[in-house]
Amino acid sequence: MTGGRARIVVLDPLHPDAVAEMSREHDVVVRLRPTEEELSGLVTDADALVVRSGVRITGRTVEQAKKLRVVARAGAGTDNIDLVACHEAGVQVFNIPGASAGAVAELALGLTLAVTRNIVRADRRIRQGVWDKTGSAGPELAGRTLGVVGVGRIGSRVTEWGRALGMRVLASVARPSPRRDEELRGRGVTRLPLTELLATADVVCLTVPLTEETRGLLSTGEFATMGPESYLVNVSRGGVVDEEALHEALRSGTIAGAALDVHSVEQGTSALAALDNVVLTPHIGATTTDAQRTVGQILVGELRTALAGGSAEGRVV
Repeated sequence: MTGGRARIVVLDPLHPDAVAEMSREHDVVVRLRPTEEELSGLVTDADALVVRSGVRITGRTVEQAKKLRVVARAGAGTDNIDLVACHEAGVQVFNIPGASAGAVAELALGLTLAVTRNIVRADRRIRQGVWDKTGSAGPELAGRTLGVVGVGRIGSRVTEWGRALGMRVLASVARPSPRRDEELRGRGVTRLPLTELLATADVVCLTVPLTEETRGLLSTGEFATMGPESYLVNVSRGGVVDEEALHEALRSGTIAGAALDVHSVEQGTSALAALDNVVLTPHIGATTTDAQRTVGQILVGELRTALAGGSAEGRVV
């Protein structure tokens, strides 16, 4: 620190109001999505790093950042941060898991409608001068079955809109219990094991975090249990789905369609893009002006506390 001001390096997009407020108190450097070599130079004298999902904070990064005290994740999840390395170096890590849950759930609804009602396919065709009403036909959601895998902040919101649309709602949770089952039933949701949910649901929506248990959660065997008229929507993390297996399931008609906001590799063009029954968005679930403003406000306050030696409420390690 120089004259009481910390050096904060912002590596992923952050709401400009948050950047402006931090700059009043600290020395802020914004370098979005740097290369590995650029990152090495940026972190050498950083007191704090601010990331979302686009930059990985590895053990090597932590080792290079000799002054580092805080890594702030501007959103949910910490799968791009080496928590063990941070813990060993005494670096506090916090995230902000709840502020954008509503925005992600809204996108899940939009993606579901886009893929089941063939909105994107119809848009592409009409731009080509093809007015194909029959080929754009899809199911109505009312009366169908929605399966939500993971019922945390986002999953809970997804179950709410499913119920509001008149869907039967099923859920699969990591740690079932009689008390959890009773709570879900009180919200009009029936818990099933994952295999039964996949075999039953017309729309499967993934809202789980990426852990060792959930990595590759859906692969060839799981897709084979889904029906040929079923759809997959993933707003969790890319690694939860085996995308090669998904590509084959979509290409072969094992399932009807998929919509993904998260991807195993978030750059370049996915092989899934060549398929007509897929809707792809670039991890924009939390990217609404409202959610990002709220995330920025919370992050500024949490970062102020952490840099002053306190523990941020969203602390992870």
